[in-house]
Amino acid sequence: MKTFLDCVPCVINSFLNLLKTSDLPQARQQKAMSKLLAYLAQMDYEKSPPVIGQETHRIIRRELGVDDPYREVKRRYNQMMMEMLPTFEAMIEEADDPFEMALRLAIAGNVIDFGPQNQLDFMGTIERVVHAPIAVDDSSLLRQDLAKAKSVLYIGDNCGEIVFDRLFLERIPVKEKYFAVRGAPVINDATYEDAVMVGIDVFAKIVFSGDDIPGAVWGALPRDFEEILLGADVVISKGQGNLEGMIDAPRDIYFLLTVKCDLVGGLIGARTGDFVVKKKVFDTKSE
Repeated sequence: MKTFLDCVPCVINSFLNLLKTSDLPQARQQKAMSKLLAYLAQMDYEKSPPVIGQETHRIIRRELGVDDPYREVKRRYNQMMMEMLPTFEAMIEEADDPFEMALRLAIAGNVIDFGPQNQLDFMGTIERVVHAPIAVDDSSLLRQDLAKAKSVLYIGDNCGEIVFDRLFLERIPVKEKYFAVRGAPVINDATYEDAVMVGIDVFAKIVFSGDDIPGAVWGALPRDFEEILLGADVVISKGQGNLEGMIDAPRDIYFLLTVKCDLVGGLIGARTGDFVVKKKVFDTKSE
């Protein structure tokens, strides 16, 4: 997916929010914003939004002078979700269809905003997502494909929600499982450290989708990861950033996400705020 003009205000607003939550003095914030605007003035719109995000967050890290400004926040999110793991496990085990409940929780993890919410608000949001209609629902196809598969690649997204990914991975009846994380810190995206912290390494082999790009991006993947991607019987991709980077990959992919903008929604037949399990079928005739 290429970057559109509509993406530019989103990039600027996201960058501004990050600056406001930092400890940088006003003069340094203004300097950082000037650097972002200079980059946006000459950026290549043929690149995907995650690639644009890579450079914007490099600017933030350089200005802050730290390699992972979100380390403690990510750790706190993971710890919060791990403390609630028994609650989520009970929800799955007590459900009429444990597979579907685990899948819904995985999607729910993609919509939660941990920052201002207390546990009551959080659980209220979970209840809403796990019982709401899935606007684009190819979950029956996913279940069928997993039942026949010998290998699955699950491309992870953010910290905190990877606890839900673990719960879903546990219930995927496939012997050979891979879980992809970022190869270097960027925003709150999950890294190897985060995946091990929540125990995903017990259920899947952890692999790297790239360096500090906030999403797996076709055309910018490590060779060994590309081989796993193309060779796996089933590929599951979590979150909008991974969809933006992988929508053009030459293979079938299941996208699990909450739609964050109309541009992405238009690609998959959904609207902003919709919950989605979408199978993208690769047309070999287009090669």
